[in-house]
Amino acid sequence: MGTRPIKNRGPSKSDSALSAKKRVLFSILSLALPLAILALIEIGLRLGGYGEYPPLFKPVPGYEDYLQPEEGVASRYFTSIENIPGIPFDSFLKEKDPDGLRIFVQGGSTAAGFPFYFGGSFPDMLEQRLLMTFPGRSVEVINTAMAAVNSYTLLDFTDEILEHKPDAILIYAGHNEYYGALGVGSSQLLGTSPALVNLYLKLKRFRTMQLLQSALSRIVRVFSTTGNEQLDGTTLMQNMIGEQRIPFESDLYSAGLDQFSFNLNQLLKIYRDADVPVFIGTLGSNERDHPPFLSGSHIDADANQIESDINAARRLFVSGDSVAAISAISTVIDSNPKFASALYVRGQMMEASGSVDEARRDFQMAREYDELRFRAPEALNQIIRDAASVHGAVLVESENAIRAASPDQIVGSEMMLEHLHPTIRGYFVLADAFYDVLSESGLGSDSGWDRVVNSRIAESNLLVTPLDSLVGAYRVQQLTSVWPFKPAGTRQANIDTLGAGTPVGQLALRLYQRDIRRIDALDELQQQATRVGDFVIALQSVFAIIQRYPFLPGPYLSAANIQTRIGRYEEAEQYVLASLERGDSAEGRQILGSLLLNKNLPEAAIPQLEQALILDPNDLGARYNLAGALALTNRFEEARTHAQIVVDRQPENQAARQLLESLPR
Repeated sequence: MGTRPIKNRGPSKSDSALSAKKRVLFSILSLALPLAILALIEIGLRLGGYGEYPPLFKPVPGYEDYLQPEEGVASRYFTSIENIPGIPFDSFLKEKDPDGLRIFVQGGSTAAGFPFYFGGSFPDMLEQRLLMTFPGRSVEVINTAMAAVNSYTLLDFTDEILEHKPDAILIYAGHNEYYGALGVGSSQLLGTSPALVNLYLKLKRFRTMQLLQSALSRIVRVFSTTGNEQLDGTTLMQNMIGEQRIPFESDLYSAGLDQFSFNLNQLLKIYRDADVPVFIGTLGSNERDHPPFLSGSHIDADANQIESDINAARRLFVSGDSVAAISAISTVIDSNPKFASALYVRGQMMEASGSVDEARRDFQMAREYDELRFRAPEALNQIIRDAASVHGAVLVESENAIRAASPDQIVGSEMMLEHLHPTIRGYFVLADAFYDVLSESGLGSDSGWDRVVNSRIAESNLLVTPLDSLVGAYRVQQLTSVWPFKPAGTRQANIDTLGAGTPVGQLALRLYQRDIRRIDALDELQQQATRVGDFVIALQSVFAIIQRYPFLPGPYLSAANIQTRIGRYEEAEQYVLASLERGDSAEGRQILGSLLLNKNLPEAAIPQLEQALILDPNDLGARYNLAGALALTNRFEEARTHAQIVVDRQPENQAARQLLESLPR
């Protein structure tokens, strides 16, 4: 027989399984290898100290039990502006008081309190009122707001805020949605997809991403002929504008609304899932006393001719022919219904003629059609209302509150300094609106708010010092001295021309120019006021320091001294005890001993005064008071010893000499 040909054997089941395993292994290695390389690069960059990712909060140097917002946290969101905004200094306990009330505030420059900040901000006003509502209880209203940021920043902060166990979140935001960092009209634009921008912000925590971003930025700068670098003499507001004109209902206008809606709904969902109540306010802005910035790029007609027709109508009105003037301006509007400045001028005419409802409508529509979108359109307020309803947030109709406090319910200079930042009165109305809703909710009290503080008392206890008011005026003049408030190319005003003819004015100018820290300026203001007997300003100044720096013992002692001088001994004792809780001191013991003596409690005063002398043997005031306390308890020989020392060192001290001579032998 011949040999039988052998057939080629097909792959066996074991061979197929082996090939499949190889393919899976190859796929895993293909994915793992670049990830491993990226991980090694990331580790190397971190070990080499490259890059940074500033946290939202950091320990207060020297007071590790307290945290404060990281001033440089804004670098997460600004890619080409050097002078980034910061968060005004605030502080809170690292470990939350179990019985305390802790509230975080989120928003832009209005929530931060521009131009006054600190006691002039609505969060500080609210905190002061809550402290009066819950006396003896820890109340922390922690402000994380800052200028030129929008909903991207708010959403990015959520996880870090939740780490610190908030009892509530307050939100006042939306004016910066177009020109705030990463907004659709911003110079810091990275794209119009909120999902992708938020992904970028998460990836930016990695040093590898920071390295890639830095490299791309350098390449762009090499090939760019314009660049986005910040120019000397310009404001942050100017430098944030990427797209000046955003017409009503344009694609970019709609993209801004979509961006805000996406981020706000994500943010409210996160807080809802964490079971943290949110109180979110609607947005108010200047309608009567701030004309539109830009009008009419979307129309086909000649804008110069329209402005000429508007001016002609103005001249008719000034001449006294209001009927013809309103008819003329209405003709312009009929032909160009979205020309913002025409609507604004008709609003002025209507109000002057007593037609306030029509005036209010025209002013609001002028704001809606203003193409430089620094003032939030009404559509953003509707997004706030809708998102609050969907996610169970508590709506604060703060715009209605501001409107109700305005003449004819038209928001103007009584409430607003320029286009949207409130006056001191405006900020109080904003704080009042949040306070009312918080009290209605019963937040922080199982038994309800038994001690609601009325608005008159609250407003009389504001901690807005003369320094804050003057520095605020300087900041507003700086902001409004250039474009878009003045023609393009206008240089910043010389703030020195405001003058500083008083000691307070000189101090405010130094503070504005950053030649002195605010805490030192407030301390100097307190000393100036005390010297001239103005104890209202003196106490206001020291309370303003305490609100910012609750961990420092010194300001409590200053408050105790002032309270003693005006005969408010019970309050003085509370403040000196608060000082001693934060740090022992001879002065604190001496003041406490004196107050106890004043209450005719010499036995209680003696150990306080003895401790004062242990801490400072040269404190003759404590020694004199100790001699008096010992005499009152019939310890005459000890009293004599201390009184003699005082007389020996201060021969002119008649009180000590009289005490010494009165002691029985």
